[in-house]
Amino acid sequence: MEFKMLRFVVEDAVAVITLDYAPTLNALDMNLALELEAALKQAEEDDAVKVVVLTGAGRAFCGGGDIRFMKAHCEEPDFADTSMGPLAGKLSEIVLYIKKMKKLVICAVAGAAAGGGCNLALGCDFVFAADNAKFLQAFVGIALIPDTSGGYMLPRAIGTHRAMDMFVTGRPVSAQECFELGLVKEVTTVEELMPKAMAFAKKLAAEPTLAYANMKKMMFVSMYQGFEEFIKAEVALQNECANSADFREGITAFLEKRKAKFTGK
Repeated sequence: MEFKMLRFVVEDAVAVITLDYAPTLNALDMNLALELEAALKQAEEDDAVKVVVLTGAGRAFCGGGDIRFMKAHCEEPDFADTSMGPLAGKLSEIVLYIKKMKKLVICAVAGAAAGGGCNLALGCDFVFAADNAKFLQAFVGIALIPDTSGGYMLPRAIGTHRAMDMFVTGRPVSAQECFELGLVKEVTTVEELMPKAMAFAKKLAAEPTLAYANMKKMMFVSMYQGFEEFIKAEVALQNECANSADFREGITAFLEKRKAKFTGK
């Protein structure tokens, strides 16, 4: 596959996947999702690759969903079924794939990791975060539920009450707070982010990768056995939200830079 929205390079047995689509701050639309899925599979199938690093170019790791696209198409009668639902499903399938990969996946986050970008980052095996990183479950601001498997992964990582706080408030969570919650392995400066993440990746690449692969299998059996069934429920719930008047008001208010007037409908 020819990549147009990300970069894929291999360096010293480490595949580096860089989300790189500045016009939308690396927003997760279907095109980028399909490219990311292909890049992860390419890394998984390449025997020369031992570890994967996922990062983002520009001033944000990932700005979440493409709200301008949503606004342009949300009035279409089949928008939820043909656009939002399939995208939510695909993004969660990508996180599921990361969890099933035999290779460790390290995420390096600088700037905003919003919405699906937040859950994509937290779905990786390790997260390094620059001190300017912010993790936002921003879905609530446009009257959506968390997708990209956030509703499955985050409560398992930090507990139901802390996860619900992030979901309901949508507040920005700093790199330091994520470190204290156990979501982030290390907080660095922006300049040190990739060198630190790459040094860790190269160290792992030289160690017992078969054991690492079996650790991932063990963790999947221990923690994620219901993941596939969860994705079906997530898609159905997101479709209901995407069909709502509150969703249309939320994306309109976001683009108009005003407070949304939600009605619960």
